[in-house]
Amino acid sequence: MHLYNSFWKIKAFPSARVTTWRVLENKITTKVNLARCGVVVESILCCLCVAYGEITSYLFFYCRIAWLAWNLCYSWLGLNSVNHHASASHFLQFNLSGAPTSVNLVLRTIWIVLVSEIWRHRNRHIFKGELIDYSEIFSMTHLKVGSWVTSKIPSACFSFSDWCFDPLVCMFSIKNK
Repeated sequence: MHLYNSFWKIKAFPSARVTTWRVLENKITTKVNLARCGVVVESILCCLCVAYGEITSYLFFYCRIAWLAWNLCYSWLGLNSVNHHASASHFLQFNLSGAPTSVNLVLRTIWIVLVSEIWRHRNRHIFKGELIDYSEIFSMTHLKVGSWVTSKIPSACFSFSDWCFDPLVCMFSIKNK
């Protein structure tokens, strides 16, 4: 399948890749998935917004908190997008037609890290009572991907401030192997 051919080529953090693979397969332990398996949950409502049942597509793409984090990401990248609610479609949209492979791998790394940050913040809220902040979800994604790209890709020679202000120019400056 095309989805997994590109997914497993991304050299993102292993824990983030596993989390997002589980999202793509709808095997993530959302409240609705837990209840479906017979686990007693106090409420099946999304813990980020408490507005709808916590199913995979809602938690990561529909929920107001997730939606705001995705919009910050799109704005930062300078991209306009239709926000797909199916995990696979959402992942596959992180692709620029005609762009070098290196650019699309970084875009998909951003997707993987943002999804895993939503999950991490959700769990910190549930298990530690921490507040959810969509701008922090995006900021951590921004920081982690920028650090990863500049440390793991030898041809990524740009400053963090360049990454902050013009990420697509930075991505296009990366040379394909």
